[in-house]
Amino acid sequence: MKGFLIIVFVFTIGMTLGQTQVVLLDKCEGFYWAGQQDSVRKYAKVALDLGQKSSENQGFLQFFLANSNMRSYPDSSFRVLSAVYKDFQKRNDTKYLSFIHTSFGGYYRKTGNFKEAIANYQKAITFAEKHFGTSDPQKLNQIVAAQYNSIAIVNQEMSDFELSTQYALKALKIANQFNLPQIELASIIILGNIQMHFKQLDQAEKSFFSAKNLSSKINDQYRLGVALANLGIINLLRVENSAQNKKAYLASKKYFLEALNMAKTQKDYTAITARYSNLANVENAVKNFKSANIYLQEALKNAELSNSKLLKMQVTTSLARNHLGLNDTPRAIELANLALEMSKQLSNEKELPNLYNILQEAYTKEKDFAKALEYQKAQMAAKDSLYTTNTTAKITELQTKYETEKKQKEIEVLTLQNQTKEAQLKQKNYLILVAALGIFSLLGGFYFWNKQRKLKNVKEAAEMKQRLLRAQLNPHFLFNSLNSIQRLYVEGKTHIANDFIADFAQLMRDILEKTGRTLIPVYEEIDFIEAYLSLEKRRLGDKFDYEIWLSEEVRNGDYNIPSFIVQPLVENALLHGILPKNERGKIEVKVETLSNASLEISIKDNGVGYYSGKKNPNHKSKAMELIKNRLGKSGALIVEELKGSNEQVEGTEVKLILEY
Repeated sequence: MKGFLIIVFVFTIGMTLGQTQVVLLDKCEGFYWAGQQDSVRKYAKVALDLGQKSSENQGFLQFFLANSNMRSYPDSSFRVLSAVYKDFQKRNDTKYLSFIHTSFGGYYRKTGNFKEAIANYQKAITFAEKHFGTSDPQKLNQIVAAQYNSIAIVNQEMSDFELSTQYALKALKIANQFNLPQIELASIIILGNIQMHFKQLDQAEKSFFSAKNLSSKINDQYRLGVALANLGIINLLRVENSAQNKKAYLASKKYFLEALNMAKTQKDYTAITARYSNLANVENAVKNFKSANIYLQEALKNAELSNSKLLKMQVTTSLARNHLGLNDTPRAIELANLALEMSKQLSNEKELPNLYNILQEAYTKEKDFAKALEYQKAQMAAKDSLYTTNTTAKITELQTKYETEKKQKEIEVLTLQNQTKEAQLKQKNYLILVAALGIFSLLGGFYFWNKQRKLKNVKEAAEMKQRLLRAQLNPHFLFNSLNSIQRLYVEGKTHIANDFIADFAQLMRDILEKTGRTLIPVYEEIDFIEAYLSLEKRRLGDKFDYEIWLSEEVRNGDYNIPSFIVQPLVENALLHGILPKNERGKIEVKVETLSNASLEISIKDNGVGYYSGKKNPNHKSKAMELIKNRLGKSGALIVEELKGSNEQVEGTEVKLILEY
């Protein structure tokens, strides 16, 4: 407290006592609506000590101080508030009349007079509307939302969970709209309690974890304790569902003990009572009835200190249940009847099913079955009056509706933001469009130029590849031709060799002329083949005959083929098909078009066969590989051995198919 006074002194240095009191009064008001009663109490005490007894602010400060003590000393606080209320009425101070009716509502709720509590909360709204009106919508909505939460709590205690949900969701909606974290926190706790009541434990746990985080963020110690206590209750319910759940038991006690320590620090007898009751319930759940009884005795002492009839009735009910566990049925019956009388005085029907159940179990143990049946019927009737079959569904529907409306609001806000941005963008669109067109023109020109360059490079690369392949074919042909000339001279056929050289020279001139071209007309390729076969026939004599045939469509058409692509196939037919046969053979070259407009060049021989003529079956023909590489995906090379009726090999047919 000494350190707090130093802070206040530093904060108010240079002010008059009256000015200091006004500043502290504003602080009290802020903490009052934030629900931070400890801070209200500290600032109100300091301000009262500084002020003059005749000061107008004295009444306001007395109000704040009395309200901050409501949880611990409700009756004495109510007497002070009643005296201050008369002063507010005389001055027609609508602002503080709104505040004081809020406090009256809290007192009547605490003492179990729920009807009077709701009436005071509604009066608080009326006075707030009169005072703030349209001058301060933020403050007005803060007060209205706070009353909605209070009405929600009262309806919850009256077991009207549907109405409680409606008011809590109204408050939450206002809190989100006007950025009121304290109101939001209270609403979340109320909704979490309703979820917990209907055993929606996972949803409730999510709500209370959210409340725990928010209360830590805004430093609301009271509601942090409430959130911790409720997390403990959730784990307690899990213990009750599974008595062997040790983890839930320990977690439950941890939360309750932490919340109890916070309540003791704040000297909040109401919260202390609730926490001792919570701890007793944990012990009852695991059948530690003696430990539970100790906690309940402490709870009853603090309920007396709080002067709350409602709390005393609730603790008495818990003691009755505890004595059932201790097998002290006479005492259980006595306490249950006492709690039943208190419940009727408070017009609180919420505990009736539980009390009737305690009496039914107690009389069953006493073997007084007539009374046991009587209380069982009373219990069923009380449950029917409290719960309808669609209550849970309605509450879920309300929560879903709220979430939907919240999402819709978010969508509307986003839509409005998008429309604003769109309007701003339209102002810049003209310049952006002009700049974009200029950029697109440059990019388009660059793209076109780059594409043409790439196509040219691809074409040049293809041509280079063809030239390299031809460079591999030409030496292949030259080697074989020169080898043939050499053989003629070795065999003494000089005259034939000389004629061969002359024809070969002409053939070489044709080769040199065609080497620079990637594609040549098909008839030029066939002329070259005829010249080649003529030379080979002259060299080999009667070893083979040849026949070349072109269809009329090919003769009259305009077909181009890769240069020197047929010669290696004809050479293979001669060297590997005809010559190994050791008898006269024949080579047929046929060129025609197919139905799909492709060109087919067929080289057929009646030799030993393509595969039979190979010395090494695994050897791959270099010429064949070169031709396949030159064709790529624009053609096909098909090799087929020809067989007779007795499956004897009668030759080979190689088909070269070129697509157009």
